[in-house]
Amino acid sequence: MTGLRALKTLMILGSSVLGLAACGEPEPVRVGFIAGLSGAGADTGFAARNALLMAVDDVNANGGIDGHPVELVIRDDQKDGDIGRSHVDEFSSLNVAAIIGPIISSVGNAMLPAINEHQIVTISPTVSAFELSGKDDHLFRINSTTRDNAKSYALHQSRLGRKTIAIALDQANATFTNSWADEFTRAFTGYGGVIVGSVPFNNTAQIGFSLPAEQLLALQSDAILLVANSFDSAQLALQIRKRGATHPIIAAEWAASEQLIAMGGAAVEGMELLQSYDRNDQSAQFRSFAQAYETRFKARPGYTSVATHDAATMLFSGLKQQAQTGTPLRLALLQLRDIQGLQQPLNFDKYGDSQRKTYHVVIRDGQFVAP
Repeated sequence: MTGLRALKTLMILGSSVLGLAACGEPEPVRVGFIAGLSGAGADTGFAARNALLMAVDDVNANGGIDGHPVELVIRDDQKDGDIGRSHVDEFSSLNVAAIIGPIISSVGNAMLPAINEHQIVTISPTVSAFELSGKDDHLFRINSTTRDNAKSYALHQSRLGRKTIAIALDQANATFTNSWADEFTRAFTGYGGVIVGSVPFNNTAQIGFSLPAEQLLALQSDAILLVANSFDSAQLALQIRKRGATHPIIAAEWAASEQLIAMGGAAVEGMELLQSYDRNDQSAQFRSFAQAYETRFKARPGYTSVATHDAATMLFSGLKQQAQTGTPLRLALLQLRDIQGLQQPLNFDKYGDSQRKTYHVVIRDGQFVAP
């Protein structure tokens, strides 16, 4: 399988030599990008796209891939698995060398059969559902798994003395949220805690946030855990606080974007989260990236920005090795060791999985800060 995809990519790169001779312009190396770029929660998709645009500009300014410029093909999956899968089919017809994306696990799960059928190396910056890890396939992941992150949350909550927790689950990304809740429940109960109940929302039978907020409060827990994106977490927090509740509110790492604060305002003050990067990192490399991002896009880079830039760093390193040695791209990526990312060395294990450093934060005065 890998050999066929490698041959196709090498044929593309090889044909560029003919293109160069014929018209003086080397053929581009096409890279597909897929993320949710519309609707609620699209901020994470745009933050990922922005970082990828910067990474492409940097690699092209430094000679591209063995003299061939990288060309992005950007698609909106609308956070819909069927649409994501159709874009993989399209990318195959366009002979893309690889795909970066998607952002959410449900789309990644739906795309996976097509990714493997077309043998297209796909690097997701943020897909983390545990069921997608440990597989010998063409999906590479930059993020830690739901098991890793949920266990960190459970330990943190136990150390804070929380005994009972109610959980809200966004069913629009059930591959992620159900996996995350299962892993959290297993770990939290292992520390002696109790999950008093879970409230699914964003399904066909429920509209709005008032009812799930009331259902969460009726469970009478020490704290409320929201496993949802930034927009929905903000809306749930607003409804919870509107009812006068003072429960500590926790949100899964999926919610940890700037939009959470912008949409939630005072309702998200004190909210506890985990982030997969150090937003206050003062290293020269990260500060240079962050300042360039803010100058270009008038916003701070988020967790999907950092993870996507790291995904691009790995992809371009693998493509360069492929072009120089003829090693199939999937194997080239697996052979990479300690490639420096924005904040940590990057590696894939034998299944194409990675680990991220994580940081517990709390929202105070409209900022993510250390607790």
